[in-house]
Amino acid sequence: MTIERRKYPRVIAHGEVSILLAGEVHNGALMNVAPPGIQLECQHSAVEHLGSLKSSSGQYPDFEFEFKLPASARSAKTIRAICTVSYCRRQRQDSYHLGLSFVVLDKQAEQTVDAYINKSAA
Repeated sequence: MTIERRKYPRVIAHGEVSILLAGEVHNGALMNVAPPGIQLECQHSAVEHLGSLKSSSGQYPDFEFEFKLPASARSAKTIRAICTVSYCRRQRQDSYHLGLSFVVLDKQAEQTVDAYINKSAA
């Protein structure tokens, strides 16, 4: 029996995401969502671009991010947030998993994320 050590529930989610870095858009795939952030899969080009924007102390920059939570097509709303990279893991040659933490998430978007998690975890 494994003991869950996460503070917040994480639920699987599938969908497209867009990362805006210095005026350039990179696409990825949503993997899961939790109240403090999300996990996504992206290509090497996005990670390479993020790496080029790191500060002299090695910190990734905050950046604009948008995604849609899975729902019926007519009720899916685009969620926009400012995020930062919590972790970056290489999976395959051109595939990376990024853990993103929400830095700025408006109240409406936060309620949408919470409702999706509560509905999916039930």
